[in-house]
Amino acid sequence: MAGRVAQDLREADLPVDAAVWEALTALADPMRLRIIMMLREREQCVCHLTDTLGLSQGTVSYHMRLLKRAGLVRDRRDPCDARWTYYRLDPVGAAAFQTAVGEILDASSADATPAACCDSGGQDTSINVEGEP
Repeated sequence: MAGRVAQDLREADLPVDAAVWEALTALADPMRLRIIMMLREREQCVCHLTDTLGLSQGTVSYHMRLLKRAGLVRDRRDPCDARWTYYRLDPVGAAAFQTAVGEILDASSADATPAACCDSGGQDTSINVEGEP
């Protein structure tokens, strides 16, 4: 997967870190986004995830593997019974992703000059954004 992410970034010519790209890709799936929302509330046992989401254990494991690879989720095994796996949001990974997305969406340095597009007849066809002169 990491090789594919790097290739996608090269082909798209985007100045985005591969880890950020991988997290964005992981969160693009509605089920994984639902899992993140659950983990945001509290740590979850895999059995709770399967019951709540109506998914098989294998499908939950697949989604968790992608979220872990993206650095958004951590897991731990039950110390008394290693068959049980618990998942939680990784606070360090989530904070790093949040910062990176904030930088991507930071419009504070954007040029505020309205774009002026003209059709072939020389008429100004720019659209006035509501609230701007």
